[in-house]
Amino acid sequence: MITSQDLSAQQITFFPDYRGTNPYQTLLYESLEPAFTAEPGSIEDALSLQAEAPERPHLFHLHWEHAVLIGAGSPKSVEEFLDDLARFRAAGGKVVWTIHNLAPHDRQKGAANDDLQAGLCELADILHLHSLHALTAARAELKLPERKIRIIAHHNYEGAYPVYARSTARSELGLSGARRVVLSPGRIAPYKQPVELAEAFLASAGADDRLVFAGEQASNFTLTLPGDDRLVLFEGFATQENVGKLHAAADFVVLPYRASLTSGSAILAATFARSVLGPDMPGLRDVVDPPKSGLIYEDGCLAAALKSALEEDTGVWTERGRHAAEAAAARDRTTLAATWQDVLTSLTKSPFGRYGVG
Repeated sequence: MITSQDLSAQQITFFPDYRGTNPYQTLLYESLEPAFTAEPGSIEDALSLQAEAPERPHLFHLHWEHAVLIGAGSPKSVEEFLDDLARFRAAGGKVVWTIHNLAPHDRQKGAANDDLQAGLCELADILHLHSLHALTAARAELKLPERKIRIIAHHNYEGAYPVYARSTARSELGLSGARRVVLSPGRIAPYKQPVELAEAFLASAGADDRLVFAGEQASNFTLTLPGDDRLVLFEGFATQENVGKLHAAADFVVLPYRASLTSGSAILAATFARSVLGPDMPGLRDVVDPPKSGLIYEDGCLAAALKSALEEDTGVWTERGRHAAEAAAARDRTTLAATWQDVLTSLTKSPFGRYGVG
């Protein structure tokens, strides 16, 4: 439960709280201190804090809005959530919506999701996207009021994970004898096409190549791999140390998404100086500059792209990783925080145009 804080700093309530599985929120809000202080909470928490200090706008920052649909905390329904959001704004609060995805990863985009996003386009004061690629894709699905849109890049993960030497990482992970190590990181779910990836890899990989799946399995999904030593599964939530080791051990990262608006995994790989092989989607177009810092393939061409990648010299992927790291360095949190502070400060100053419902 959120409590009142020092009013010398501008308060932010953010929802949902995914800091335990993704350092994105931790790194973002740490970069905004001391001018802004952020705590996780529901829209009800934000309403209470706004009531405590009605003379000063409180900020509510919504991230992965699909948490509303699956009951991750309060509120419990789309209608209740939007009603509370309208009350919060009427009381003087301001709303920022970061659009990470256009649809839930693990299910169809239903009517409730459409209603939620339509309501957010109307009620939010700021609609934040991470890239122009993401904006183009979002415009095709959502009615985004142009005056609300802000583009601020996704920061890198510098300093969030330990860094290891390749030889050390491979030894500790039992991969010392591998010729080529390909990493499929993060949550193991259908939208990442793990079955198709395993089939494509086995069709082209040599006897000493390894494809590593590392992450927790999605609910209602179990990845069953063929009994082949070239496929390695590290199941369960990866610690910070293992995330560092897995990327250090890899030659490149493969992200065969079915959909991607923003890809933290691609940015994480680049932070570790590892390049990415993935499909032509906004989240990867934002990060990968093919062929310089990775490879992008057309829909349906995973197997052919992976075959070509495995045939390339290891040094080619090392060089791509170097270019990826150079690009990731430009996603410096301090630099991006200055833009975030400008945007957030503009919400707390009067007059600021009251967008959405009047």
